[in-house]
Amino acid sequence: MNVLVTGGTGTLGRHVVTLLRQGGHRARIMSREPRGHVDAVKGDLRTGAGLARALSGMDAIVHAASATRQPLRGWSVDVRGTRRLLGLAREAQIKHVVYVSIVGIDSSTYPYHRTKLKTEAVVRGDIVPWSILRATQFHEFIEVVLRGFSRLPAVFAVPLSWQLQPVDSKEVAQRVVDIVLGQPAGILPDFGGPEIRELQSLSQAWMLARKDNRRLVNLNLPFKFSRQFADGLITSPDHKEGKTRFDEYLAERYPMS
Repeated sequence: MNVLVTGGTGTLGRHVVTLLRQGGHRARIMSREPRGHVDAVKGDLRTGAGLARALSGMDAIVHAASATRQPLRGWSVDVRGTRRLLGLAREAQIKHVVYVSIVGIDSSTYPYHRTKLKTEAVVRGDIVPWSILRATQFHEFIEVVLRGFSRLPAVFAVPLSWQLQPVDSKEVAQRVVDIVLGQPAGILPDFGGPEIRELQSLSQAWMLARKDNRRLVNLNLPFKFSRQFADGLITSPDHKEGKTRFDEYLAERYPMS
């Protein structure tokens, strides 16, 4: 099968590309920065540049691109960009699009989650036959969150009560590959990590792995989404398909000297 992977150089996308190619399939990368990658096309969801070329000759799409690093462009990249991509995909007779989304976003007030939900609505509009897989938080994303909270020199202040469910991005990628090689299936069961933990516990494990001796303190965020996260909104207790625990990820990421 010939599969276009949008965001093919990102955390999830690069694993999807590798697994497809290992299975004997063609995986074309679409990225805004494709230089140095094999079978890669420069494409921009926001402007539409390069999309038609990227879609040429493809059978299916794994849509993993998102404006995670540019949230203010979320509407133009995620929502309008996805609508543009799928319109061109229909013209190119693409048979299946797999969209990768986030667990628990239906009632989340976090702005990025609202953008993802609106993007899901575009996918569900049947422009192209579709499947949607929602996953919990990648181990790499947990690190991004923790780094964001660890900028103070003397203390490490985080919202200790947030409940998260870290999952291995390679395991999610394998599930995505299985889906794209199959038939369009609509909304699929969530894919969650093996355990639900408070950010306090995850922070302590991360600090230990990195030999960070700062004092861990609670950061009270006066936002509704913060309370939602503490209530476990973005976890999926009934779906713990992932095998790799966050501590195992850290042990590989930061081997003991």
